[in-house]
Amino acid sequence: MKLIMPLLPLLFLASCATNSTSSPEQRFKQADKDGNGSVERVEVTKLIIAEAFEMYDSNSDGVVTEAEFVAAGGTAENFRKVNQSGSGKVTLAEAQASPLVFNTFVGSFDEADANKDGKVTLAEYQSYLELRDAAVR
Repeated sequence: MKLIMPLLPLLFLASCATNSTSSPEQRFKQADKDGNGSVERVEVTKLIIAEAFEMYDSNSDGVVTEAEFVAAGGTAENFRKVNQSGSGKVTLAEAQASPLVFNTFVGSFDEADANKDGKVTLAEYQSYLELRDAAVR
């Protein structure tokens, strides 16, 4: 629960997101590149970043602008750190490659890895999502 608490503003906004085009199960299966039923730290973190990205991308155009980022609770300063290209728009790939973004979300893996075996199964991921959603109710 200690990792969920610092993310409450983000989680609240994520729980309000309605622009997701795929289910958590579908996103998990996409992250499970080798199809073995579990995902590693980097894969889970990128999956969680993708879900947050959907929340920040309020108009679902595939990029996050500074205005969208700030409206969702981020800061202009952090947006500029993530927007390494200086284009004024952050793509999902850019967000996933950003050390700032990755380090913000990597702790979520530890929260999701309930049995601490270094990987997350679909059941653990679903339990994580339930805990996340319960934290914002």
